[in-house]
Amino acid sequence: MRKNIIFEYIDIFLNFIFPRNIYCILCNKPIDRNRKYSLCDRCFKNIRFIRGKTCTKCGKPLNEFYMYDNCPECMNNEFYFTKAVSCVEYDDISKKIIYELKYNKKRYISYHMAEIMADKFKESFFQDVDVIMPVPLHKSREKERTFNQSYLIAKYLGKMMNKDVDNKSLVRVKNTKIQNKLTREERKSNLEKAFKVVNHLNIDGKTILLVDDIFTTGLTADRCSRVLIESGALRVYILTFATGRNT
Repeated sequence: MRKNIIFEYIDIFLNFIFPRNIYCILCNKPIDRNRKYSLCDRCFKNIRFIRGKTCTKCGKPLNEFYMYDNCPECMNNEFYFTKAVSCVEYDDISKKIIYELKYNKKRYISYHMAEIMADKFKESFFQDVDVIMPVPLHKSREKERTFNQSYLIAKYLGKMMNKDVDNKSLVRVKNTKIQNKLTREERKSNLEKAFKVVNHLNIDGKTILLVDDIFTTGLTADRCSRVLIESGALRVYILTFATGRNT
């Protein structure tokens, strides 16, 4: 309870320092307060929102002429999560948004990412969820960064969707290497036994929405989903801000 109150004060403080919908979160150009997602017209048009044909499993965009419903990655691999959905394609623009949040510590950007993700959830998922969970960071990584970006996004999503957010039951017990320069096999090894459920009662019989900033190979989301399913979760859906293409 006390932690929630602290976050409320942080939100008030950040909104005072960085009032929402005053400047574009990408180019810093002054905008009208009614601009959606705090983006100016040009930046909004330049973002590659995912529309059209996508893989029915991992949610990555597919070429309209691609003849299958699933991408090659999902046809050749089994995943524990039921379905994954992302909002935008991972390119220089979306990369900048994520970078500004994670490394330049512009925490207020997480609110606008959550806005985009909440709208995507409404149009993409027909199954309701019981609880929202962020992909956890290892405690040493979170201490270094001072926050978990996935939890910030999940916290705002919970408010927008009127859902409980649980950032305690799923933990990362292994301080894994940075994934982006590893091969798929190296990523698998890196993530082996990386996650653990510490409160099974909060998992058992629940439909869970797992939240992260980016979906790449899907291995992180899948390793989290596996321990959640093995701990009694009914199903796990994945919602991320950005993803790349497979085809």
